[in-house]
Parts: sequence; C-alpha cells; structure tokens
Amino acid sequence: MLPSLSALLVVASTLSATVSAIPLAKRHNSAWPEAIRSYYVAAAEQLAHLRATTPRSTLASLTPTSCNIASPNMPSISGLPPVSEGLSLYHVAVGRGTQNYTCDIAHPSSAPVAAGASAIMYNTTCMSCMAPDALSKITAASLKLPTPGKNKLLFPAQAFMSGNHYFSDLTTPTFNLHTEKANYGIQFTKLLTKVPVPESMQQLGQDQSKAVPWLKLSSSNAPDGLASDGSPVKEIYRINTAGGSAPKTCDAMPATFEVQYAAEYWFWGTT
Repeated sequence: MLPSLSALLVVASTLSATVSAIPLAKRHNSAWPEAIRSYYVAAAEQLAHLRATTPRSTLASLTPTSCNIASPNMPSISGLPPVSEGLSLYHVAVGRGTQNYTCDIAHPSSAPVAAGASAIMYNTTCMSCMAPDALSKITAASLKLPTPGKNKLLFPAQAFMSGNHYFSDLTTPTFNLHTEKANYGIQFTKLLTKVPVPESMQQLGQDQSKAVPWLKLSSSNAPDGLASDGSPVKEIYRINTAGGSAPKTCDAMPATFEVQYAAEYWFWGTT
C-alpha cells in the first residue's frame, strides 16, 4: 500500500520540527515506486543528520514554522536570471495539480495549446532550508500519488496547504496563498523567462509526460476586475518540475485535457 500525499507532507513537517521519533528509514518499502522510496531515504538521512548535529534543547523548541530562512538553499538554475538584488526568501511551496491544454481536433497533427494550470500549494518553506535534498525529491514522489481534490482535502494535508495556483486569464499565473491558517497574499504574475529541464533532471509524469519547463515569473498588475492585496512578492521561480508536458501533437487527444504535474515554487519579496 502506498503512502498518501499527506504522509509525505507529515515527513516534511517532521524534518522541520525534528522532535518526532518516527522511524523513517523503516518506511523504505521495496514495493513502493522508486521516487517514493528515494524521498523517504533522503528524508531519513536528513533527519538523522539533524538529530546528530543539533542540541536536544534546540530540537525541543523547534516547530514546523520556526526555521531560519535567512540562508535559502534554492539551487542555481542555468538559463534563468538570478534573484534580483534586495529580495529575500518569502515562501516555498510544492504545487500538485494539472497543466491544462486545448486541441484543435480537426487538425490532429497540430500541437496542443497551453491553457493555464491548476494546483494546490503546500507549504515546504522550512523543508527548503533544512532538508533541500529531500525537498528536491518530493515532486516526483507526489506524482505517484493521487491528487487531493479541493473537496477531498482532508486532515492532515489541509494543515500544510498554502493556497491555490490558477490562471486569472490566459497570461496571468495567479497564486492565492490565503487560507484559514495563514495569509501569504495573492500574487498576480507574468512570465519573464523559461528554460527546458536538463535531461539529467527529467522527472516523468504518471503518463510518462516530460517535465514542464522551469520558469522565472515577476509580479504583475492585477487583471481587470481583480484587486491586489499588496503582497511583498516580486519574483517566483518554478523549479524541480515533474510531469505536466503535453504530447507533441493532438492526435487521438480530446478538445481539452489535463496532464498531472508537480513543482517547487520559490517566492522572493521585499521585507
């Protein structure tokens, strides 16, 4: 039996708090897909390191949101511009959902057209600083599991929810990070740069779809009829993507379809 997405997020919380005695190494189940086993192994190794190098009194005082994000561990990304001067890490989340496409079914040799995306965002800010190796594996692992629907988001997954990602229009990726538990603001963005995923870092989707490109987005004015809430976020990076790419042509595809994906999103802003 596979673990749930909630279980992966509980491990993320455990890595942040490090006070639990959950025997993560024993969860290395040989019957699980490689991506899930790899995630649990990385999590177990990081947790063991934290326990060995951190005073017990410090461990006892930590919570999943008490980490120090002053020294972020976002990997350098060839082809994407660096974070602009003066910005600091604001939030990190893993998005799990779908990339959406349309097809001209009258022309099966034509290429699918991107039609936005929809994803639930999960808070992994502390994990990004304390266990970056494990975080880099969570996108591929999460794609092996069902996506919690908006009406099926049961505890404990809801405890990690940062908000939702969607498109306000065809050109405005939007991140509504306002939930009952926290408010990280609403970000309306525009695409600055995108780069293809290096072949050595390809993480295929459930249907063997290739990973969608890595992106740098910048804050943008709210579309007509929508209001900004003054979020301090200025730039967002989408990295460590898994799945989400459309097939090369519309042959045998419906007029509209979705492709499962996951990605890390790093939010940078002013303090």
